[in-house]
Amino acid sequence: MIINILLVIDFIMLAVVVAAYLYSSMKERKYLRSEADQSLELQQKVYQAQVLKEINERIGYSLDTGKIVDIITSSLGNLLEYDTVSYMVLEDSGKVIFKCHVENTVSHNFVDEVKQKMLLSYGAILNQRIEPKIIDESITGNILDDSIKAEVESFFNLPVVISGKLVGLINVASVVRGRYGEEQASILYTITNQAATAVSKLQAVLESEKGKLAAIIYSLADGVITVDLNHQLTVYNPAVKTVLGIASDQTLTMFDIVDSLAGKVDVRTKIEQAIAEGKPVTVPEVMLKDRALELTAAPVKDNAGRTIGASVVFHDITTEKSLEKVRQEFTAMMVHELRAPLTAVRWSSESMLKNLSAAAGTDPSKLKDTVVTIETASNNMLELVNDLLDVAKIEAGKFELNVQEYDLVELVNEQARAFKPQADIKHLAINVTTPSKLVLKFDRVRIGQVLSNLISNSIKYTDSGELDINLSENSEQKAVVVSIKDTGIGVSREDLSQLFSKFKQLKGSDHARKGTGLGLVVSRGIVEAHGGKIWAESAGENLGSTFYFSLPLGK
Repeated sequence: MIINILLVIDFIMLAVVVAAYLYSSMKERKYLRSEADQSLELQQKVYQAQVLKEINERIGYSLDTGKIVDIITSSLGNLLEYDTVSYMVLEDSGKVIFKCHVENTVSHNFVDEVKQKMLLSYGAILNQRIEPKIIDESITGNILDDSIKAEVESFFNLPVVISGKLVGLINVASVVRGRYGEEQASILYTITNQAATAVSKLQAVLESEKGKLAAIIYSLADGVITVDLNHQLTVYNPAVKTVLGIASDQTLTMFDIVDSLAGKVDVRTKIEQAIAEGKPVTVPEVMLKDRALELTAAPVKDNAGRTIGASVVFHDITTEKSLEKVRQEFTAMMVHELRAPLTAVRWSSESMLKNLSAAAGTDPSKLKDTVVTIETASNNMLELVNDLLDVAKIEAGKFELNVQEYDLVELVNEQARAFKPQADIKHLAINVTTPSKLVLKFDRVRIGQVLSNLISNSIKYTDSGELDINLSENSEQKAVVVSIKDTGIGVSREDLSQLFSKFKQLKGSDHARKGTGLGLVVSRGIVEAHGGKIWAESAGENLGSTFYFSLPLGK
């Protein structure tokens, strides 16, 4: 950090000195320049503009340090006279990259002298001695001729700083003494500063986008990792540890991921397959303890289309599988519920046809029984289909109410009378406790449907005892509460939390009395559409149960 600060300060001081010198120089010579000088200056400005345009076009979206410095050095030919132009880059590994373009033939000693001067300058800027063990050296241009004994008489080193970091050093050298002064320094400074500023802005944009992408990956519910071509882990989010069952405080490595999937799937092989085929490879299901995972490995490519690694997404499909199981169970249940009445209709129809074809010997009572059976089965099917349609409307948000003022007491008593014959068959008493009258706004048909569902269920799951229907006002909740209490088989703790959920049934101890459970789902939708609530209580199996629903007063 200190080196970077010193570097920036040095660079700013250099810019200030150059600018001040140029300003004073131009002021003193403002009226002394010849027409030739003005023409040369104009020509240099044109060349300078062309070079800057070329640099901007060629850099594009590249952040390759060597490429950037190479572009700058190769664009100086029309602006400066030199025998060699070179650049040097010190990589993090300690390797030094040195490239020299020979414009006019010089000797090997000349190039070596340039290299040493650049190393000394690089070390002075970094405030450290540079003794490279590896130098990647490249010389282009004219051939070297060791018979030429000319030495470096003029040279200029200029650091290239991008985003406050020294990324390289540019050198122009000549066999002519005194060739480089403030004018050449100004040209070099302008060129490098323009390029460095453009790249710094691009780097800031890319870092910002990288940060946004990292934040998105970090917040994903799915586990995500990326690896390079050597299978080294480069990016991962916290969800990976969760889905793979790895401790949250543990530093994650690729070995941890491979070990957690050992015996289930070879993630390395899947990564290599995705890279080799150039397309995603998916493992539909991997069971890992109590989790089901879907694994997808895909190649990662750069802008040039070159594969630079791979990503792996671990998608937890445990919930999806559970929902699919519930859906399959519900579908099987609906098929069973519809098959029974359809079978009754078919058999009754066949019996009726046989009796009708038996001429005058047909028994009218048997024919009547057959028609009654068909009617009953048809009504059962219609009720089931209506429940399914109601559930669909509720879920689609298209459930409509016809709300008007009605006496809720009258509706409760009406429903109790309607179910009395059914209760009498099982010797069950129905007790109703209500005020004399209670008028409020509600959909009479739909609330009647709720009462019918709840009373019917209570009778269905009660073999002896009684039903208590109670209607009262709750001043604290500003609502009317209706309760239906029975002495039936009760509801288990497990079922209580799922009674009003789609695809769930009342289990009970008698499997013959299972229903679809859609009536309770529809009842919940109707009550909640009124702004009320519905719930159930039970002390446990064989201890009876109580169902409640509330309707708000004044609505």
